[in-house]
Amino acid sequence: MQEKYEKLFYEFTPEDTKWGDVCINPQAYFRGAKDMPGATMSCGFQVFKKPILLQAEAHFHPCDENLVFLGGKLPDVFSSFDAEIHFYMGPTPETMEKIVITEPTIIKVPKNYWHGPLNFVRVDKPMLFQAVMFSGNFETVELVERENGEREYIYAGDQTRKCVLDKSKDCTYCGECFVNPEKCPAKPYKNVKFGAINEDGVALYSEKGAYDDTKAVSSLTSVVRPDYTTISYSDATTLIAPKPALTPETSKLVLAMPKEETKWGDWCPSPQAYFRGDIYMEDANYNIGWQIFAGANDTEAPHFHQGVDEYIFFMGSDPENFFDFDCDIDFAIGDDPDHMEHRRITKPTVVRVPPTVWHCPIQFRKVNKPVMFQAAFMHGTWGTITRNEGGSGHGFFASKYTYEYMGDNVRYCRYNDKKRCNICGACFGNIEIKED
Repeated sequence: MQEKYEKLFYEFTPEDTKWGDVCINPQAYFRGAKDMPGATMSCGFQVFKKPILLQAEAHFHPCDENLVFLGGKLPDVFSSFDAEIHFYMGPTPETMEKIVITEPTIIKVPKNYWHGPLNFVRVDKPMLFQAVMFSGNFETVELVERENGEREYIYAGDQTRKCVLDKSKDCTYCGECFVNPEKCPAKPYKNVKFGAINEDGVALYSEKGAYDDTKAVSSLTSVVRPDYTTISYSDATTLIAPKPALTPETSKLVLAMPKEETKWGDWCPSPQAYFRGDIYMEDANYNIGWQIFAGANDTEAPHFHQGVDEYIFFMGSDPENFFDFDCDIDFAIGDDPDHMEHRRITKPTVVRVPPTVWHCPIQFRKVNKPVMFQAAFMHGTWGTITRNEGGSGHGFFASKYTYEYMGDNVRYCRYNDKKRCNICGACFGNIEIKED
């Protein structure tokens, strides 16, 4: 395979971490340009099993970010969701809003938009968390205050981030400083306090409600207040409280994932979780699915996308062990449909498909164990361009082929031309299973 295509494939390496029993180990993580030079996104596959204050400080990124919270069993991430997460975001540190997550959810965090803390206050079943950064490099900015009262912005990125516990080493996101904060040295500054405009301190935590406080963990101080002080998780007798109202500006960035009951057949079981970009969220710039392929199949004719990257992930189907992978997949990629090259995939892998690069079919030849398939399209409207025989035009403008666009914005149900196609699978028919 030509180098220009070979470099678009990255095989995941298990990351041995020190999260303890909070997060599944080893974890899978695609760290953007660190793993694949030229990559324009990064994405994690973390599964949390216990409560944790994952991010205490308000901060922002110079790029968009999407945060995904799902149940830890695929494909039914809905019935397997049993957790509560508190998340804050807003245009300034003083005007953030508290978002309470109790169901599969995706949140778009626009660039330069303040967010954090991110607090997993209750995790009664393992849950899958994905932080999708729209940049190949991780970069964050915090607002801090020195002892003399001066305020300044502090930048940290992949090129400058050092281990909190050993400054001679680069940060590998091993998690030790998260689960053992007492080991962290004191900072020469404090983070500027944030404000939540839709709650008054801890009022919503202290009112008795539906939460079963017999499940509370008495030793973990995981409930964070806007002034960064904490109270014991067991003291917060109510954690499932009425969700605070959100402003229209914030609510349009938060989506409770629709449960898609599909008819693809046994090879792709239902229900499916799918975020269909701007069909589901105004001004979205992301399309992503969490599909399980359980049988051999061929996907799509050769095509390319206009303008944006696509990242295609092949992972084991068990979120608690994404490296449990037993598939043989043929991936076609090339300059045009007549000059395609083939790459065999037998390990958890991500493929970057730049704009105008032809790809497909993807042939799932051996599926000895189900595989999670994710086509992450970096735009709110999914669309493809295919080539057909029979040109048009005359003279200088004559062409041998015609090129056809098909996308979410022009595709309608074959059975109801008034309804947008949601790829439910009813028109697929029986797909012949092919195994070599």
